[in-house]
Amino acid sequence: MSPSDWPQADPALERAYRRLLHAYPRSFRHRHGAEIVTTLLEMAEPGRRHPTAIESWHLLAAGTRQRFRLPAGRPLAWLAAVLALLAGGALGAAGGSWAAEQTLAPLPSAAQGREVLGLVTGRAARLEMDEFSGAPVGGTALSGSADVWHAAWDPQPAADRLTAHGWQVGPLTATDRMQVPISGPEIGFDAVRDGLRLTVNGESDVVRARIEVADNGLLRPAAYAGLLAGALAGWLVTASVLRRRSWAANATAALALAMWFAPVWTIYQAVLEVMPPHAVLRPSFSWTLGPAWLSPLLVQAGHTAGAGLVAAGALLAVITVALSRSRPRPDTGDREVAL
Repeated sequence: MSPSDWPQADPALERAYRRLLHAYPRSFRHRHGAEIVTTLLEMAEPGRRHPTAIESWHLLAAGTRQRFRLPAGRPLAWLAAVLALLAGGALGAAGGSWAAEQTLAPLPSAAQGREVLGLVTGRAARLEMDEFSGAPVGGTALSGSADVWHAAWDPQPAADRLTAHGWQVGPLTATDRMQVPISGPEIGFDAVRDGLRLTVNGESDVVRARIEVADNGLLRPAAYAGLLAGALAGWLVTASVLRRRSWAANATAALALAMWFAPVWTIYQAVLEVMPPHAVLRPSFSWTLGPAWLSPLLVQAGHTAGAGLVAAGALLAVITVALSRSRPRPDTGDREVAL
């Protein structure tokens, strides 16, 4: 048989194989892409227009495995990949919790909080309502107090008034949260409405209430999903950078990891304490979750230290990727597959 008599592969099949090769890193495709496609086309029976399911899964799995593979003979590559995995996981958890927070109910204004506190007291009272940070869900909450002069506060009418205004009030319970030096039983209850949670405690003529955003069940799963996605992304980016030997990229990568040390530390602590991880990056003059030896420095740096460190690290990470990709690939003599 002459070459003209040989069976020709369908162009659609060749294009499909080339699309599947996108699962592999670009450098791998440059070195071995032509060989892989040629072999697959030679093995295909005449007339076939699409890859088999086994071929597709094999190419996707092998390509993904190749993307996660670190360069051999470089022990420090594993250290860099693990650090990037931790950093990526922390930032992913922060991003996931922030995205979930957008689905939560908005926190009412201080004026609206005073109206609710007025329903709790049921009479003329000196009302104070302030916003504070550190709530388990949403990061902020309204905390209010009222002095009910010349009368003992009765929790049952307060629960009835809240019920009449659409709040779902839980049972009355004896509590010990106020720590007020006033004799008398302390009674409290919880109520929910429109994605908000109200916690009320009263003792004698002093009443305190806190309004915070209730968890809708998405915050924790979104944070964990972001953690997993960010960890995988951190490893993949590091593996991609390490495949190209660039001392400049290595230097900027080390600086990026140094910038992220404090925020990553605090974000993981927030995850363990079931707090919104992204709340660590909000403006604050306190760094309560940070390393004890580093907290004074971050407080002196200002109330945006966490977000600033993350931004600086992200900029250095972008520079790292750009520097690694600006380094030309060695000429292997293999033909690159046109993808």
